[in-house]
Amino acid sequence: MGQTGIAEFDGAHQHPGSAKRLNFLTRATKRPCDCEPVIRGRSFSPSSRLRIISLALSLLAYGLLPIAAHSQQSSDVLFQSQSEIRAEENRDKTCNIVYLGIVGGTEPSNNSHSGVVQIRDVLRGPTFPDVCAKSFSPYFWTSGFHWVLTHFPSHPGPLTKDELEKTPKIILVGHSLGGWAVLSVARNLNRKGIPVELSVQIDSVGITDHTVPRNVKAAAIFHANDAMFLLTTKTIKLEDPSRSKLDENILVRGAGHWSVTRDPRIKDLVLCTVNALGSAPGQMSNCPSQSGLNRADSPPDSPPAVQ
Repeated sequence: MGQTGIAEFDGAHQHPGSAKRLNFLTRATKRPCDCEPVIRGRSFSPSSRLRIISLALSLLAYGLLPIAAHSQQSSDVLFQSQSEIRAEENRDKTCNIVYLGIVGGTEPSNNSHSGVVQIRDVLRGPTFPDVCAKSFSPYFWTSGFHWVLTHFPSHPGPLTKDELEKTPKIILVGHSLGGWAVLSVARNLNRKGIPVELSVQIDSVGITDHTVPRNVKAAAIFHANDAMFLLTTKTIKLEDPSRSKLDENILVRGAGHWSVTRDPRIKDLVLCTVNALGSAPGQMSNCPSQSGLNRADSPPDSPPAVQ
């Protein structure tokens, strides 16, 4: 077909010197046609399907798949006014306790349905004037780490004992991917010699979220028994048991991956720790036993709760 189209320009209307070009074009059109489709169909083996399913579950666990229940957030919730930001900055200058909350991967940092954020809001109230509290997304956990550091002397290397006596006490709480993030924050604080009074992991998801670093004085883990059970962290261990205290793992009966953040004992544990630090700095009371946290609600082998 291409050869016929070029032959129409042959004859008297052909300019001198164009014959060579015509022959070249004619030869070019004689190339065999590659009739195979550009995009070919592909069949998936059973092992490929399993890999795809595993990848999808991993994405869900790490908070990369959207969840409709947490997608409707107004701009008033997502963004603070300039006056609120200035008020926070002024309050940060006088805080004696720092609360850093890190939400799950699919949530905005100000998600009002998250227990992590609800605890933050309680600590921002008039009852706790010496507490500075903020919440972050796990994808920006380094911003949370640097916010904590703003309350400490800025210089290379670990802080001295005298410096630490004048700095705030730290409480870290994280949910899902945020559970991994709070331990990442704790490990970075450890490099500066900064202690953490309490770290709480809630249905934690991650690879390096099983070992609590030595600068954490007390740690707790809460987890649900639902469809995410196979992906979440159930047990944590201490890097240095002589310096840290490990509370029993808490399996929350009837809770799902999102509702477990609102278990009242998590807030009780945090507020108990805040009150203990405020009334007797450096002297931690036995908050877990007071809140009934040394036992699981249901045996680990119980069937998943129906949501």
